[in-house]
Amino acid sequence: MPDIAMGVLSRNGTVLLARRSSERKVHPDRWSLPGGHIEEGEDAETAMCQELMEEIGVTPELWQFAGRFTSEDQPEASATFHVYHVDKWQGQPRLIGDEHTELRWFTAIATKEAKLAPPQLTEILANLAIRETGTPA
Repeated sequence: MPDIAMGVLSRNGTVLLARRSSERKVHPDRWSLPGGHIEEGEDAETAMCQELMEEIGVTPELWQFAGRFTSEDQPEASATFHVYHVDKWQGQPRLIGDEHTELRWFTAIATKEAKLAPPQLTEILANLAIRETGTPA
């Protein structure tokens, strides 16, 4: 089962989500966090930093572990996800390549209404909102 590293960029009570391309085999057109596969010999933090640079053009400078979960909703999409909350980064998020078709900042409440892939991200994002604001999303 593959391991995937993802980064949560947040600002002013919102989080950045990326819409997966309709051409993607797994979870097409769903909102997700930027990230990707952890390569052989690579740790999750290094992978998260690399993927954020490759996918949205930002360089993480300060981050903390936000959670890990295994998704087995779809057998072909089974993976272990390592999620990091990125507190500080360089660069402006922008689309790079064709993995995603849109970037958008979502409030904690709006993330609950977005079709997230994988769905377990809803809980991680809600927990981050509680940590940042002290109140449930």
